[in-house]
Amino acid sequence: MKIKAYLTVYLALSLTVLLAVVMALLTGIKKNTVRMEEELALDTAGYSALAEYDRELLERYDLFFIDTSYGTGYPDPAKIGAHIKDYANKNLQDTKLLNGRLTNIGIQDAEVATDFGGEVFQRQIVEYEENHFGLEGLQNLLPDGLLQGGKESDEDKWLKKREENAAKLREAEAPKRTVEKQRYSEETGEIETYEEEEEVPIEDPAAYVNTLRKKGVLSLVVEDISKVSDKTVHLEEYVSHRSSLIQGTGTLQERAQGDSLLTQSKEKILLQAYVFQKFGHYGQEREGAALDYQVEYLIGKKGSDTENLRAVVRNLLLLREAANAAYLYGDTTKRAEISAMAGAVSAATLAPYLQPLLETSILFAWAYIESIQDVKLLLEGGRVAPVKTASAWQTNLENILDFGGASVDREGTEGLTYEQYLAVLLFTKKNEELLFPMMDVIEMDIRRTAYHENFRMDGCVSGFRVAAEFEDDGGDCLFLRAYYY
Repeated sequence: MKIKAYLTVYLALSLTVLLAVVMALLTGIKKNTVRMEEELALDTAGYSALAEYDRELLERYDLFFIDTSYGTGYPDPAKIGAHIKDYANKNLQDTKLLNGRLTNIGIQDAEVATDFGGEVFQRQIVEYEENHFGLEGLQNLLPDGLLQGGKESDEDKWLKKREENAAKLREAEAPKRTVEKQRYSEETGEIETYEEEEEVPIEDPAAYVNTLRKKGVLSLVVEDISKVSDKTVHLEEYVSHRSSLIQGTGTLQERAQGDSLLTQSKEKILLQAYVFQKFGHYGQEREGAALDYQVEYLIGKKGSDTENLRAVVRNLLLLREAANAAYLYGDTTKRAEISAMAGAVSAATLAPYLQPLLETSILFAWAYIESIQDVKLLLEGGRVAPVKTASAWQTNLENILDFGGASVDREGTEGLTYEQYLAVLLFTKKNEELLFPMMDVIEMDIRRTAYHENFRMDGCVSGFRVAAEFEDDGGDCLFLRAYYY
């Protein structure tokens, strides 16, 4: 039996429409497949670019940054785009059926370490330290009593008091006494006696100590000055002194709200913790560093270890002198000694009205020589309490007349170490005062490694946003993507 088939006009039209739909779907599938392939290739290339972080920077400082010089000495964030383009097209070269390729790419934004005064650099440090310590560990970073005596206003107050007293003593009216003198009289041809007033020199017992203030402070606190590092660097070569910096567009991530006191304090503590983990200082130098006293450099900002140590010693002397003067004012026994010495001098010079000024001058002289002993003890690895006690006091009042230094007792375990006093000095500085000197130190050290002779922190990128244009059989396609650590 034969079966006759008929194709109606309606069915023919339906098949045509259905075939068109199928072809449109296939075209869309191919186009979306190409787009997905291109997007995957771009993401793979972007993360591959992030994987080109500088290994020395990571190993030494636990920082993730791309050195955009790529060892050439000429950093440029735009070079990242060329690397991404190369990676993306290599990923697409085995997909000839889809026929897509990256034709144009541009770096729209880049997080450079020095952007926003070093905020990009600081953010990585804070994140690293938060992961390192955890939230509970933050409260243990600063030892008890670390901030006592570290207030700059207290130091200024005592310095002002000392200077005002010295000025009053210089301007005080000199005492006078009547003395008998003899002279030859031409009229009578005889020797006659007459009386004349003359000034009595004011003998300040603190004069010798005041001359010590003008001498080199390192020789007062370091037993063997030849052992102090003599390393030097040329500061104009480093980021804080560079006349022109490579500018990025700032952080791609949401900027942390650092206005609250709690946030600022936390960041300061974490930044300080990082400094003492990664940087060397007197007595704990890092091997092979461009400068041995790196923490001291953050305070002194000078081109030599000697100058930076000298700056720190001066700060410590001022810090300790303020604390020691405050202690002497409250110690009735020592105040009685000071009063007795000032009274004896003022009586001998016939100027009892000078006794209060002499007492203050003697008090600060005693506080200063005690401070010399304190700093010497710190540099030799000992501890000094922020607030002295009678048993911890090291010098006698008579020492101010001919102080030449003395050995210190390093057996005491109470008080703060030299490193903790450095932390006090750092804590008085704002974060932005520390970030660029910290980057100086990093540049100094990284440049001493192979292929990093021209390393620059302002050439280091921690994130970027790209505009990538692909070309395929379906036309052009533009992607905007951001990648960061």
